[in-house]
Amino acid sequence: MPKSDLTPEQKKWTDQVLKHLNLKNVDEVQPDETHSDNTEHNKRPNEVNPGQPGARRARVLVSKDSTAAHQEQAARAATEFKAEITQLSNRYQALATNAQKLDAQARKQLVTKEHIDLFKVQIEKISNTFKQFNKNFSGQQRPDAGTISVLKTLLDKVQYHITEGKKVLQQGCEHADAMIAKEMPAVEAYQNTVEDTFKHRDELTQWGVDTTDFDKAHRIANLPLLRMQKAISDHSYQGLKFMLGKIAGKKEAFVKAYDDAKEQIEKNKEEAQQQLDKTLADATSLNKRAPELEHSPEALTQFTSAFEKVATSTPKGQQALSTGDYQGATAILHDNEGALFQMQQLWFSNATTADGEADQPIEKGKPIPTRKKIENLRRALEQAYERLPFIKASLPNAHQYEAECKSLKTLLTSAQSDLISGRIEDAEEKVLPLRKIRFQLYSLTHKAKEQVQWVEKQLTQLKDDASSWLDRHKDLKLISQSDENARQSFDAYEKEAENVRNHFDSAAGHIENGKAIQAQKSVDEGMNSLKRLISHASDIELD
Repeated sequence: MPKSDLTPEQKKWTDQVLKHLNLKNVDEVQPDETHSDNTEHNKRPNEVNPGQPGARRARVLVSKDSTAAHQEQAARAATEFKAEITQLSNRYQALATNAQKLDAQARKQLVTKEHIDLFKVQIEKISNTFKQFNKNFSGQQRPDAGTISVLKTLLDKVQYHITEGKKVLQQGCEHADAMIAKEMPAVEAYQNTVEDTFKHRDELTQWGVDTTDFDKAHRIANLPLLRMQKAISDHSYQGLKFMLGKIAGKKEAFVKAYDDAKEQIEKNKEEAQQQLDKTLADATSLNKRAPELEHSPEALTQFTSAFEKVATSTPKGQQALSTGDYQGATAILHDNEGALFQMQQLWFSNATTADGEADQPIEKGKPIPTRKKIENLRRALEQAYERLPFIKASLPNAHQYEAECKSLKTLLTSAQSDLISGRIEDAEEKVLPLRKIRFQLYSLTHKAKEQVQWVEKQLTQLKDDASSWLDRHKDLKLISQSDENARQSFDAYEKEAENVRNHFDSAAGHIENGKAIQAQKSVDEGMNSLKRLISHASDIELD
């Protein structure tokens, strides 16, 4: 008897198929059983073709020349049967998920009782058909061809009722859109106010206005607008109506926040003008003491150059303010303050009259001299500017930190002018405000460090959320192999999975470098990419 070339798995399925058909395995049938039409075997009834001799069937099965072919045919039949059952199961799951999704859409979109009742009819028919399917399928290890045909028919019936449900849903959406259209004037009026007001943000930033409150009011006013737009795109009249009831007072609060911010424009303009004038006055006063640096020609040259810079730049700053160029004016003011600060440092380091308190030790129990306090605050200023790159990379409101640095430098420069002019009490009065600014800088630095930690925590959570969807790759690939639409969705899934991983790696790199803002951007992009990934995976399961 020829040896079988089937694998163990093929042999197993061959045995099961032949057993299901009530036939023996060809390896177990002896060829001589079919040599005679008068054997006892011939007298047994033919289970496949009643009325025909049983030996005729056996002769075909056990021919020496066809044994291997029949084994291969049986194995192929078993494989095809397994594939058919798998396809049936996958289609069942896809239709069940599709029906649930359709029901969820209807709950949001259907408005009238007529459409709701019509849709319920289709949902009930879908449910009943699924019950019939389960009844026919349950308890059967190997459904026969007739049962499989019935199951396919039931799933066709489910598909039909889903299609009918979609028709009802489409009718309901058209009715909902008609009702939504009646509410659009209110939506558009709200949208126009919010968007037109937000257009003034650039003007506020150009004049150095802190937009924190403005931005907060915009977020509060804009959120209902986004949700209304989402409800409109979802054909959800109920959702739109609900949000229209939530917008009262929000756009008015946003407009008021803009009006309040606009008042700061004039204040900033007036303050910049005063600072330009004061810086020039302090530089002019200090320049009168230039002879005290004559013993150090190099220092005197730098001192004189710094003063000339202040003297020539001040009129340019005033001209910039008068033409509305606040950014240009404040840039000149910043440079002038830097030049005055340089003049002061040169004087402290080189003037003969500045040596009095320079190196005197502080006696225990004695108060710290004003000059020493000013020196400490000057070192704090230098450290604050060194931290500025980290702050800018970590805090969305880094401009606040930079503004505090400028405030510290401005007030410190003024205190040093008092100190140089012998107005010790005036200088001392500025020490406490200077320390308060220094504390603000320390506080913002702490917030920047916390921001890095917070983004890192978000990334960890997002990775956990993504892991289950990324781990579905193998199962989704298997499903996609039997359906062209699913294959297309799987290709999109694979591409998005790569994007998700890239965003995660980018975020981790930015966190390591202390760049919380860029890290947050990568985390947000990773979150959006994960949403698309989930959508593609769901499409595969629904196809």
